[in-house]
Amino acid sequence: MAAKPKLGLRGLVSNQPTNPDELLLGTSTPEVGKQMEPGEVPSKIRFTNTLPVETFRRLHQLSFWAREDMSSILDVALTTYFEQHLEADRPLPEKERVKRKLP
Repeated sequence: MAAKPKLGLRGLVSNQPTNPDELLLGTSTPEVGKQMEPGEVPSKIRFTNTLPVETFRRLHQLSFWAREDMSSILDVALTTYFEQHLEADRPLPEKERVKRKLP
C-alpha cells in the first residue's frame, strides 16, 4: 500500500515560486511553473507603476461597470496613445534595452 502524501503548507505550495518577490508580485512568465526557452518572449508581463488616486478609482469603476479586465482597458488606452506618439516605435539602444531589462 502506497504511503499517503503529507498534506501541509509546504505540500500545497511546493510548485510555487520560492523567491519572495515572485511570491508577492508573481512571475513574468505566462504560466506559473512553465520554463521559458532562451529567446522566448512572454505574451504578457507584470509590472508595477503608480497612478493618481482619481485615475485608479476611475479605472476600477470602468472595469466593474464595463465588465472588462483592467489590463485590457490599459492595453487599449496605451495602444491608442502610442498611435499619437511615433517615438514609441523607435527601438531603444541596446545598452538602454539591457539596462531596462526589456525582452
